[in-house]
Amino acid sequence: MALISDFLADLRGTQGQFRGEVEFDPPLSRVVYYRIGGQASVMITPRAFSDLELIHGLLRRNPVPFFVMGWGSNLLFPDHGFQGLMIRMKHLFTEVEEIEEGRLRVGASVGANVLLKVAAEKGYGGLHRFTGIPGSVGGMVAMNAGTHEGEMSDVILRSEWVNLTEDSDSLQVHSRVHEVGDFSYRRNHFLQPHDLLTHIEIRYEPEEPARVKSKIDELYQRRKASQPVEYPSCGSVFMNPKAHGLRAWEVVEKLGLRGHQIGNAQVSEKHPNFIVNLGGATSSDVRALIDLIKSRALSELGIELHEEVRILS
Repeated sequence: MALISDFLADLRGTQGQFRGEVEFDPPLSRVVYYRIGGQASVMITPRAFSDLELIHGLLRRNPVPFFVMGWGSNLLFPDHGFQGLMIRMKHLFTEVEEIEEGRLRVGASVGANVLLKVAAEKGYGGLHRFTGIPGSVGGMVAMNAGTHEGEMSDVILRSEWVNLTEDSDSLQVHSRVHEVGDFSYRRNHFLQPHDLLTHIEIRYEPEEPARVKSKIDELYQRRKASQPVEYPSCGSVFMNPKAHGLRAWEVVEKLGLRGHQIGNAQVSEKHPNFIVNLGGATSSDVRALIDLIKSRALSELGIELHEEVRILS
């Protein structure tokens, strides 16, 4: 495994071809929704496809540990940080384009909130189902994000991606028209390690913009009333254990853990499938609560819970 210093030396040798940003020792707590996590060795934020091509070539010559993140809405980084290269995809692939009536091409870095804003302005019906989901479109595809109104798999038609480690002289764009079996509850089954989504195509139902906006506003108000949006969190921590006929919050409620606190991490009083950062919580605090809930759910209720949040070690 190459050293990160070798990668950076090679990056400097590109003579200003890289158009994005490079940051050294950035605190991950600054870029994730949880506001938790130590420092990364280096973070690079591409701003052009040519930046990804450069990164692909550099990684082939210097195979350092790296992680690709979007908006950081569903990530829990460790307190000691990440010893490697963080590639932050927030300022590339940010377009929303109408291909034809009923069909959109959306960049993977588009925020869910941005997509909803465009839907309300243009009358893209059916996309209100994503109200309240944090993060980017790419993250929504990766975990087949959804609400009680529906999931990403209900509207996605096609995906495009690149792989930063594939053995090719140039960065290849791959695509797939989706079919049954590509998604299941909170999972995709087509992306491989180091695949980086660039764009997706989704369908919508033409609808009066005012009607779309009304649906989004109503769902947002419900979310605000029922979820702890006033505190940093990752959203829902656990998947619903559907085989047991329960939702995850109901499991936590049965265990009597609503409001339970370890350090400055707390099982939300408002919604017990959220673990919130009350201010200064550590990754260890959150993980201790997750482990407590999982062990008690299994021992007391015979229910095995699985995380929605992605925990990095």
